[in-house]
Amino acid sequence: MNRRYYHKTIVVKDIFAGNFVYTVTVVLAITAFVMVLLKLNIKPQDSYVTKSFRQIMAIESESLIKQKNIFDIFSDVIPLVKSSDEMMKKYEAFYGGVRKEDKILVQETPKGFLEGKSSEEVNMSKPGVLFNNATTYPINVDEMRNKTLRFSNPTVLIVHTHISEAYADSPGARSVDDTQNVVRIGEIIKERLISQGINVIHDTTQNDYPAYNGSYNKALGVIQRNIAEHPEIQVVLDVHRDYTARTTNGVETQLRPVGIVGGKKTSQVMLVVGTDHSGLNHPEWRHNLAFAVKINDELDKISENIARPINIRKERFNQHLTGGSLIVEVGSASNYLHESENSAIYIADAVAAVLKKY
Repeated sequence: MNRRYYHKTIVVKDIFAGNFVYTVTVVLAITAFVMVLLKLNIKPQDSYVTKSFRQIMAIESESLIKQKNIFDIFSDVIPLVKSSDEMMKKYEAFYGGVRKEDKILVQETPKGFLEGKSSEEVNMSKPGVLFNNATTYPINVDEMRNKTLRFSNPTVLIVHTHISEAYADSPGARSVDDTQNVVRIGEIIKERLISQGINVIHDTTQNDYPAYNGSYNKALGVIQRNIAEHPEIQVVLDVHRDYTARTTNGVETQLRPVGIVGGKKTSQVMLVVGTDHSGLNHPEWRHNLAFAVKINDELDKISENIARPINIRKERFNQHLTGGSLIVEVGSASNYLHESENSAIYIADAVAAVLKKY
């Protein structure tokens, strides 16, 4: 899903185009008023207009964030622009729930992803290791369980190919606020792993901004750069959130994969393993799969309500760069952030339990 942004200067420009004469008249009136103040020998710094303009331009502020461009200035002092709610709503509806304002990304007032939608809590977890295998390759669970992993005091790299993926708390289940999207989940995993003696690097590069398409290529470069700078990286966890829904008779129901763990609602987790089925070079994908199976087993030791079936895919997903590369889908768009925060702790505990053996 592509994200779009709008800037309020677009709105002002549209208004100017349709109200040119009015705007010129107001600007001339303001200029004339300032000239009258000067004729009356009123100090500019004492005048209301000057103070307003100084405040708008943030002349007395050291923060560059508060400085505004010329369209912002007129939108604050010209009533027509300032009160144009209809035009603002028009652009908000067209460009979506996240806007770009003065080069700073700002989250709109949350309306919630599930507002007006049908939703249902579901248990997608089953005891033991199960596979959702999209390839034609046969998989032997016991072989994966018994496989010795080639790790030696590994450093874990956490990345996010789709960093704007968020949860039901956010409009559209998307957010550029790193306290609301999957970066928050990655940060919890990082801190939990570090507390257990695992070295971790958390790269929060915005791989799906400004364009969602091409995010995997961008993430590939990010992973390669980190490995070049830190050759001790042997594990790469690409943390996402899933999207699950069911359509019946044309009606879509959002499915919320959740389990009760320790008395708390917890987002269920799906590990995704890429292969060479599509023809791309990836000879060691079974090593990644064995890693996923061992993590799944550790999650089951914590609770059988966490792990969903492991998803084996035809695509490679940049997982050819290490022998411990996985996509970790934490919850779905219909889960709430706190449910996935609970999951993040268990994911870290399971990963740590596997890595401590090597």
